[in-house]
Amino acid sequence: MFELGSKRNANRILHGIREYTHTKRIGEDVYYLNKHGAELVGGEATIRRNSPLEHIVMRNDIYIFYHYPQDWKVEARTRWKEGGKEYSIVSDARFTYHGQMYFLEVDNTQKMIENKRKIERYAFLFRFIQRQQIGEPVLLFYTLSDVRKKQLEAWCNEYGIPCEVLRKQDV
Repeated sequence: MFELGSKRNANRILHGIREYTHTKRIGEDVYYLNKHGAELVGGEATIRRNSPLEHIVMRNDIYIFYHYPQDWKVEARTRWKEGGKEYSIVSDARFTYHGQMYFLEVDNTQKMIENKRKIERYAFLFRFIQRQQIGEPVLLFYTLSDVRKKQLEAWCNEYGIPCEVLRKQDV
């Protein structure tokens, strides 16, 4: 992605900026900016030691996999009104890819019953979007296992939701 050449060269560069980063091992080393590093680049330190780092890394996997969408929005709240009532849902990310609106849900520790509730809520939102003729949205799940993938696909089909379900090994 950054054309650093070898893994050895990347490690050399990361070692050189260690005063600006924290490291956590999740199968491999994950580097992220500490407060000083974030200030240096004009940002805010948003990842803390107790942050759900694996969830964040998985979300970033999708950002890279879908070629860095320009309109990528993390923890995106979508609100809509229908029948005098206001509804909302928070996606792990929302973005557009090839003219389609994608709603990302990263499924690494979520209980399946909660996933089903979210799918029900998305079904309501997607019907609203389709009635407004805004486009054809896609619910994208990023999960860890075949069993979860099959169940998520089955629920999306049951509720008539266009979906893609990717596993970690697919990306």
